Amino acid sequence: MRRSPRLAVTEVSRLRRRLMRAPVVRQLRCAQLRRLRPLANGRQRGLPIVRHYWAQFLDKHRADIRGQALEIGTTETIRGYGGSALTGADAIDLAAHNPEITVVADLTKGDELPSDAYDCFVNQFTMHLLYDLDSALYHSLRLLKPGGVMLVNFPSVEYCFAHGLDMGTGAPLFVFWQFTPLQVENLLRRCGLAEDDFDLELFGNLFARVAYQMNMAADELTPAELDHRDPGHPLLICARVVKPASWNAPRPVPMSPWLPDVVPAQWNALTGHYAA
Repeated sequence: MRRSPRLAVTEVSRLRRRLMRAPVVRQLRCAQLRRLRPLANGRQRGLPIVRHYWAQFLDKHRADIRGQALEIGTTETIRGYGGSALTGADAIDLAAHNPEITVVADLTKGDELPSDAYDCFVNQFTMHLLYDLDSALYHSLRLLKPGGVMLVNFPSVEYCFAHGLDMGTGAPLFVFWQFTPLQVENLLRRCGLAEDDFDLELFGNLFARVAYQMNMAADELTPAELDHRDPGHPLLICARVVKPASWNAPRPVPMSPWLPDVVPAQWNALTGHYAA
């Protein structure tokens, strides 16, 4: 009986994961970390470790993705996790670079955005690219209905776009921040939230941080290497924020960054944020 091509590919993938986790192979792969460039010169090699952690967090809070939901850049995440629990799905970005963008706005200057409009806001892989964090969090909360939930992440380690990165989203992207748990907690408290209004969850450890920077994919790490959590070496900080019914924080004073006069790199789907 002939096996289907899909089954054969699945078996090959499974065997590859088992091989990559064999002690001898793992030792040899660790020797590759003595290098000045990321593995495969930055080419995408599988699911990034931060995406693995974020998927775990979203799965845990799937029930929050419901009603009228908002996401940055696309509606793929909210539709994938919310499914039939959604009554509407919007995407927000600086420019309408794809048909899913229904809200064109700068989250840090979003005074024209409606208040109390969404039950859920999935704010993912964006906060490190925004200079004015206080304004971004203020408008993110203002968009939510009382009792609405924001699921947001803050990377502790990330590659810096030396010359900016043009992803066609309306403006070149620059990395302004890499976060600590204490920094995130203070940001949320500064935005008019109390301890009971949010929960932080830390993912990662020293090896996960190094592996991510070296461009290792999640399936190249063992479950123990992925699942160990070291609060002193987090890779990704995730927060579940519930807007209080009494929330009435003052609008922060807007802040604008100085930006270098450079020609940004163009986004490359193969090399990801290394963009070469």
